[in-house]
Amino acid sequence: MKISDLDVLELLEVITKAISPVIFKGIDQDTAPHLWRERMKLNAEIVGRITAVLHCGDEVGPDIRDLIEICTRNMHAGYEQSFSEVLGPGGSLSKIRKP
Repeated sequence: MKISDLDVLELLEVITKAISPVIFKGIDQDTAPHLWRERMKLNAEIVGRITAVLHCGDEVGPDIRDLIEICTRNMHAGYEQSFSEVLGPGGSLSKIRKP
């Protein structure tokens, strides 16, 4: 079996679920929004790099740098949109923080 034989999206889902508890350890509804965003950016960076490597398939070539940039940028954009719904005005975490 080779990397190219795997379902990359399925693998990324499992990896993301595995690393999230480590990255978001100690973060809860009382944590300030800027700390949530900081962790989200770190998570996007890590998942973006992993995504780039997996998309290379069986051989990682010199174009990996460009692919890492593209994948991390896409992850940051997707995560930012998702977290804005939670952390932004009227978001569920914003409501929790209100007295």
